[in-house]
Amino acid sequence: MLVKFTAGNYLSFKEKVSIDLNATSLTEYRSDNIFSTSVSNIDLLKSMVAYGSNSSGKSNLFKAIKFVKRFIQNSSKNSQANEKINTEHFRLSLETIDKPSFFEIEIVYDSAKYRYGFEVDVEKVHKEWLFFSKKTKEYPLFERDNQSIEIGSKFNSASGNLISNTRDNALFLSVCAQFNIEIAINLIKELSNINYISGTNDRDTIDFTIKLLNDSKYHRLVNNFIKGAKLGFNKIETEKIEITEEMLNKSGIPKDLHKMVLENNTKETLITTEHIVYDKDKEPQGNTYFDLLKNESLGTRKIFSLAGPIIDAIINGRTLIIDEFDARLHPLLAKAIIKLFNSNENPKAQLIIASHNSHFINSSSKLFRRDQIIIVEKDFYGQTKMETLNDKKIRKDASFEKDYLSGKYDGIPIKLEINSQLNLFE
Repeated sequence: MLVKFTAGNYLSFKEKVSIDLNATSLTEYRSDNIFSTSVSNIDLLKSMVAYGSNSSGKSNLFKAIKFVKRFIQNSSKNSQANEKINTEHFRLSLETIDKPSFFEIEIVYDSAKYRYGFEVDVEKVHKEWLFFSKKTKEYPLFERDNQSIEIGSKFNSASGNLISNTRDNALFLSVCAQFNIEIAINLIKELSNINYISGTNDRDTIDFTIKLLNDSKYHRLVNNFIKGAKLGFNKIETEKIEITEEMLNKSGIPKDLHKMVLENNTKETLITTEHIVYDKDKEPQGNTYFDLLKNESLGTRKIFSLAGPIIDAIINGRTLIIDEFDARLHPLLAKAIIKLFNSNENPKAQLIIASHNSHFINSSSKLFRRDQIIIVEKDFYGQTKMETLNDKKIRKDASFEKDYLSGKYDGIPIKLEINSQLNLFE
């Protein structure tokens, strides 16, 4: 479970900014929006929503999390030996040009909290650290300063032999996992439970939903999710079909590739939705089947694409991050998804979204606490800053949506009472 993530001197983050899922002492929605963990005194939020204008930096926070996951998983591979580290410092200040980027992530795993982080530039790892705590006291597992690595007494003693195997552009944690140090393997596995998807690109997530639909463990859940969305059909199925020359001709694939495709015995997955056919008296007379990708709306495709990641997160207790969450999604369906994560039916999954739909924080919606609502803004100097409504000391009885849209909380592109239109001909 994700506790906190911090990034600094990365993309639009000059200073360190954090997304903190530690529940504060606020009283609202405690029974639904918060769950307890296996670590004493750590209660976590089930969901968070980030608001801000276009280009404010919301997506950069998610990019930072993706970078950390990829770098941890891949940095120790031999294929990365001569590669640059794919990080980018904040470029709009002379103060940050020669300084490394900062990343730190806190997770709860196996009745303990782990705090892991590193500082890197494109050439090397400058610092790296791993701490753990079960109550209040924190213990170092290892600390790294360039190529000097100090192993703590509570870390696997065999890891000391791996210091010489750690390149300056590789993470020590990754090397430990590569050489089967159990705690490193388990932490990296836990980090893999943080999943990011884009709300505007559904191809990969459609494939993932298909995978679950074909798994007996998840088949019923996917169909229940689709049925609950009331999209005009109650059942969805997949079928593998042989690709033919006729299909290739219609697909637009270059002729010179047809032979290769056919020789590889490639099959295509057909996703069909079952619809009822009615007679003139509106009595059901059987079923017909639509091709999801050709005959259904973009909104229906979006719901199907989200079904897999959402069900996977709920069932397996993952942290799901969705950028542009409400794109092509009806507001009531979006609210239903948020309520699912905030409900007692969800024991340990987390949802973090970026949205422009201010109705989610309307007082009548009762979806989010003040510590679950993040306002993201970029200042005159191009720096992204983030605060929750709780950080801003906003009152419980405030009109969150109205005040946000009026610019009281910042994070909006223009104030309409000042700029009634875009200054196209200024």
